[in-house]
Amino acid sequence: MKALQLTVIGGGSVGMGVAASFAIGGAQVTLLVRAASMEVLRTQGIRVTGVLGNHTIPPGLIYIDDADAADSSSLDCDVLVVATKAYQVADVLRSFADAHSIGSGPRSVLLLQNGWGSADEARAVMPANVGIFSSTMVTGFERRELNLVNVNVHAGPVRIGSLFGDNPETIHALLTAAEGGFLPMVFEPNIENAVLTKFLLNNCLNGTGALIGSSYGELVEDPQSRCVLIRLADEAIRVLRATREYKTFDSGLHYVESTLIPIVVPKARAHRSSMLQDIEAGRKTEIDYLNGAVLKMGRSCGIDTPINETVLSLVQALERRARIA
Repeated sequence: MKALQLTVIGGGSVGMGVAASFAIGGAQVTLLVRAASMEVLRTQGIRVTGVLGNHTIPPGLIYIDDADAADSSSLDCDVLVVATKAYQVADVLRSFADAHSIGSGPRSVLLLQNGWGSADEARAVMPANVGIFSSTMVTGFERRELNLVNVNVHAGPVRIGSLFGDNPETIHALLTAAEGGFLPMVFEPNIENAVLTKFLLNNCLNGTGALIGSSYGELVEDPQSRCVLIRLADEAIRVLRATREYKTFDSGLHYVESTLIPIVVPKARAHRSSMLQDIEAGRKTEIDYLNGAVLKMGRSCGIDTPINETVLSLVQALERRARIA
């Protein structure tokens, strides 16, 4: 059987971790990264440590290519895994969409972003015959060196499905390839509910944690920050009920006490969100696709979301301060 041809774009912690897992599973993997990382990854390979075990990907097992000037063979793949930030999705997909005009390009696209909105942007860019698949990931990756990724937390498999009803044939081949790796993946028919539930978690924890420099556990265990989480969740739940018919939780208090605390405390107490890591590194965050998405949806249906708007504004202020510094 021909090996699955997989291209991963995004040389951060998630992209390297996913590429490493599929390479171990036997897929033919290309990893597209920025020029600053290419030489190290080509000569030293990738190391993964943490709760999913220790793994070494020797040099040459993954083809390392330049994300800004990729070979035509890197653009032509069975599945393109987009492991960039949400705000980068539309831009990075344009070269792959252009490849389809000359008869190549990916057959399916798998998105690994936090938040809500990037799937619609991907669908608008890619040709109609390319499947767009969303996912939920409850695995926390942290890049500790140019070629070293640590898995800090893992609470379940990556769930994959299409918000647009696209044919999942290539994704089932992807799931078969994933069985040989260290990162489990499953098909999720009701992916919208799964994405919105993960969106709710990230919407509560990521921006708040970035603002006060706290881990997930510190946020839910401190009475003051827990009150903020409850109010953030309450606004988001009301908005999602009105715009997406999301009826899983009765209120923010119900969500935080029945789901958030039981998930975070035993499994992710020490985890520091990717948004906190972005703020510390002076990078742009995905806040527009989290609290910003709640604000946008709330305005569309006439629901005020002042706590989400406040978190959005404060994180944007941190981003501006980091750029000035």
